[in-house]
Amino acid sequence: MIFVDSDAFLGLSVKKDAHFKKAWKLMEYLEEQEDQLVTSWQVVDEVTTKLSFYAAKKKALDFLKWIFNSDVRIQYVDEKLIGKIIRQFKKQTSKRVSLTDCTNMVIAKKLGVKTFFSFDKHYEKNGFELLKV
Repeated sequence: MIFVDSDAFLGLSVKKDAHFKKAWKLMEYLEEQEDQLVTSWQVVDEVTTKLSFYAAKKKALDFLKWIFNSDVRIQYVDEKLIGKIIRQFKKQTSKRVSLTDCTNMVIAKKLGVKTFFSFDKHYEKNGFELLKV
């Protein structure tokens, strides 16, 4: 199982994104591997919002349509995880690690996910691997 972060989805969605080519190379690799992909509702929210703000509302709506028709598993946060997410956020030393990133890490730990499809190095600093080809 591979956890997909916002920057990966944005890299796949926006041709001008700095990670566009690498994101597609990694996605092609994932399609060959047939790994289960998982993400969080917070990632879906963040990607949709950024696409609407910085690309176009239609691109955001297309992403929503695609994600809900795909095999990507979307995980939702329940009250039981909130304390763990806040603790994860408190222990971060970088101000560049978002609450969404911490939510993703807590969900990944809960599911036993060790690898992230992301370009954010802070996942490695928190004991996860980044997907590489």
